[in-house]
Amino acid sequence: MPISLGSTGETAFAQTEQASPQSERAAQIMVEQAQALIETHQYAAAAAALKTFLAGYPNSSYVDEAQLLLATAQISNKQATEAIVTLDQLMADHPASPLIGHARLLLATAHADLGNPDQALAILAEARSLEDSVEIKRDALKLSGDILITKGDYAHAIQSWLDELNLAPDNERPDVRARIRSLIQDKMDRKTLHRLRDTYPTTFPGDLALIRLIELFAAKGEDHQAERNLRIFLNRFPAHEYAPTATETLKSLKSRLKASQYVIVALIPTSGRHSPFGTEVYNGIKLALDKGKETLGLTSVGLIVIDSETDKGLLRFQLSEAIAEYKPLAVIGPLFSRDLPLVAELAEKTETPFLTPTAALADVRRLGTYLFNTSASFFQQAHRLADYAVQYLGYTRFGILHPDTAYGQELARLFAQEARQFGGEIIAVESYKETDTDFGLPIKRLKLEDLKRHGRTKTVPMSKGGTRVVYEPGFDAVFLPGRSSQIGLLTAQLLFYDVKVGFLGNSTWNSPDLLRAADRTIEGDVFVDGFFADSADPTIHDFVVRYRLRHQADPTSFAAHAYDATRVVLDAVTRGATSGRAIRDQLMRSPDLPALSGPAAFGPNGSLDRKLFVIEIKKGKFVQVD
Repeated sequence: MPISLGSTGETAFAQTEQASPQSERAAQIMVEQAQALIETHQYAAAAAALKTFLAGYPNSSYVDEAQLLLATAQISNKQATEAIVTLDQLMADHPASPLIGHARLLLATAHADLGNPDQALAILAEARSLEDSVEIKRDALKLSGDILITKGDYAHAIQSWLDELNLAPDNERPDVRARIRSLIQDKMDRKTLHRLRDTYPTTFPGDLALIRLIELFAAKGEDHQAERNLRIFLNRFPAHEYAPTATETLKSLKSRLKASQYVIVALIPTSGRHSPFGTEVYNGIKLALDKGKETLGLTSVGLIVIDSETDKGLLRFQLSEAIAEYKPLAVIGPLFSRDLPLVAELAEKTETPFLTPTAALADVRRLGTYLFNTSASFFQQAHRLADYAVQYLGYTRFGILHPDTAYGQELARLFAQEARQFGGEIIAVESYKETDTDFGLPIKRLKLEDLKRHGRTKTVPMSKGGTRVVYEPGFDAVFLPGRSSQIGLLTAQLLFYDVKVGFLGNSTWNSPDLLRAADRTIEGDVFVDGFFADSADPTIHDFVVRYRLRHQADPTSFAAHAYDATRVVLDAVTRGATSGRAIRDQLMRSPDLPALSGPAAFGPNGSLDRKLFVIEIKKGKFVQVD
């Protein structure tokens, strides 16, 4: 980082001996010659000359300048360690030198070159706080931004450059803006762009972040996200030079939708904390539409996306408007059981089928004849697990340990109900708070209840003498419908309390988190789910490969069930259904709908009676066992 320096010959510092005017003139010439060598990139020659000068003129008023130039030459010659020694010497010998600010900048550069960005940033923060020079403050802010970029911290890099922009003279501001624009255009991913958009909602560079997001979404064919950000842009920057382009792009998107032969609406969360689930569902829908184009010849199906995480009154208005204007074949969504009553009346009134791919509600038909559910409902999971546990594993007695939440209570109730239907006995049902990490009390209560019925204790000798009372469970398995991240703690503590039985789980177990957290405590245990990404079934394999190629990740059950919901609608179209009522009728009577797990049909309660997978944990992996 070469620095242009003025002569410091007029500034005298206390020396043990005063240099003569003749020697000062010679010193000045040597320093100027060294600076010329640096400017022509002869760094080694410059460093050698400066070391000679420092040895021959230790009392010169040019010593601090020579040390700074030496550090510059050393950094330019990739000798950052030597530069740090030189700069530390300068700052120790000349603490009042006007070059200290430049020295701090060089010191930060040297540490950054050595791979110590945090130390470099601390030095630059000190430079900004201690220096009065606006030039030093600006250089420190620019350099901070550069170093933050090497750390991948683009948001804070832009903040540094915005602070620099506020200090820059008018003629230099375009350069800083161009630097920020280049970073946004070339480096930032969607997540960082969203953060930038929301950090600067109505000012620069929030406008650039929005424009870049629009470009990225349009390039990927994600029209709903492009449309959403276009509307945000026009609301926040109505007088912006890009506003006419945004308006025309919105019109184009709408015209393209109207030109589609068929339209499907996705009612999913695209904002808020549930938006990751919405993304998974959207990915499944898009994959099904692409598959439909390839295999069913449906080349003209438009997709409208409505954000379900909005004011309920506005949501009803947006849904009603979209249904009235586009006459969609169906709506995929909503995702949560709580929202189904909100749309049931609209579905019936407009004769539009709504297919939820994720809601746990087993009987959606009680809310209306146009509601369908393609998820693996809690009832289906409980029924399949109880069936397998009793009929195939030979378990007859069960304990249940569940989180004290709505879903935990419902799964516990349904499993107990289904286990009894298959001739099983429920020994005890205990709960815990979802935030707990110590499950000793509910486990002890489970044991005490068992000891009243079938459990027993026995005394066994210990290897080092003495005896120990050991509990022997009277039940065969414990059903654990908890979060995958908690199962490892639960199973480890159950084993600690001598509850050495089989463990059973539901779809929440189907996560890599389970294998990381539970280790060997769940070896040989089983759970059920409506989707298994590693299934050998060719239909599922094709879906998973397609998903991985497009998203570089494994599909979740949310994506899979959304794929199924979209596919059954498209299948109904190929059978001649072209209206919402006809789609509903086809879905209600077709016995062989194309679900990923195999031909399926909707039952009288509106749930898709799909095959559920039984999955075993074997040698640290999930293995399909049925």
